[in-house]
Amino acid sequence: MRRAVLMALLVLLGVGAGVAEPRDPVLEMFRAQLEIEKRLLAVDLANLERLQEQLRAGTDRLIRVGDDLLRAEREGEDVGGFAARSADVRRAEAEVTDLVGQAQQLRTTVAARRGFLDQVQSEIKRLEGAPQESGDEISGRWQVSFEPGAIRGTFELQLDGTLVAGVYQLGGGWKGSLRGTMIGTTLRLERIDSQLGFVAIYTGRLVARGSEKRLEGTWESTNLAAGLPSAGTWVGRKDSGRP
Repeated sequence: MRRAVLMALLVLLGVGAGVAEPRDPVLEMFRAQLEIEKRLLAVDLANLERLQEQLRAGTDRLIRVGDDLLRAEREGEDVGGFAARSADVRRAEAEVTDLVGQAQQLRTTVAARRGFLDQVQSEIKRLEGAPQESGDEISGRWQVSFEPGAIRGTFELQLDGTLVAGVYQLGGGWKGSLRGTMIGTTLRLERIDSQLGFVAIYTGRLVARGSEKRLEGTWESTNLAAGLPSAGTWVGRKDSGRP
């Protein structure tokens, strides 16, 4: 069953169609994921370049309308004309502020994607060399909390090789599924909400303190809504006595 699921994933990713079955489907899946992430990174960089051009044009416009406002004031322009120029400056300022926010968010995404690419490449090298089985410290129930907002809930996770799947429930009635990978001690999860769809990416590191197992990391929203946080931190504590 596990092999059939992995092969289905490969077909969906466009790998393995019309060719012989790979010797290691997990390795082939990571190679396919690597190529997908590279393409997504290229798209992110192209979007960032576009934003930089827009930001450059927006900044030039802000400086121009600001200079026009000062010149008109020195020349004694009437109150109505001054008010109109002031409105132009405010609109230019709002445009630049919005573009700066978009660029910051995209740079954060690029940095996270590059970090994940490095992890996938490291895992590919490990699997190509001498794969080793590691103990499963991820499967089980985790009590999780998120900041900002002090949101609490549970993750039920299951590790299958390097693939992670699960379900979650959060305060407020939010629930859905989780999918991701465990590479070394680094966990990456995508949260798919039952109502909103793909809403967040979680990255965490497994930390053992004595008998306590914790996941500590950051999260990033993929469904930006006005007034809601776009990123933050999270912590998971594994239920004692559960596998």
